[in-house]
Amino acid sequence: MCNKNFESLKNRINEFIELFKEKIKKIDLINNYKFIINKIEIQENKNNFKKKLLDLSEIVKDGENNIIIKPFKKENIKIIVDKLKKIKKDINLTTFKDFIKINKEIITMEKKNSLIKIIKNEKELLKILIRNLRKKENKKYEKDSKEKKIIQKIIDDNIKKIENISSEKIKNIK
Repeated sequence: MCNKNFESLKNRINEFIELFKEKIKKIDLINNYKFIINKIEIQENKNNFKKKLLDLSEIVKDGENNIIIKPFKKENIKIIVDKLKKIKKDINLTTFKDFIKINKEIITMEKKNSLIKIIKNEKELLKILIRNLRKKENKKYEKDSKEKKIIQKIIDDNIKKIENISSEKIKNIK
């Protein structure tokens, strides 16, 4: 029974950690438009069938790391531009006759510091969630210090894991 509760605790913590990884995965200076492009879907015909931008166009990077989107159908250019601007209002793009160029974002120290701050805030929120889990588990075993030590070890190990994940991400940003 006791072991099963600890497995449940570990599983809940791992779920939180996976969510944290997914959130900070989106903070990427090299492929900063990758997630935006993956979100875009376009209604190809009148059947309400939507296709991903990746299926409706060729997407490449030029020598300056700008993203070039070449839709297979030129009439989709305006739709794509509108969707890009809707998702990211401050996007820097240029529209040409048969392609769209998303200009490489200039990453300033201010922008990097802002991204680091977001990661640190997410990390702290996760730590609070985990501490709340510890608090609930400790209530179950108020009089059993051995069980509390096991719980604390689980919490400490996972806090270290979170610290490593966030510091690695921050190191990649700097």
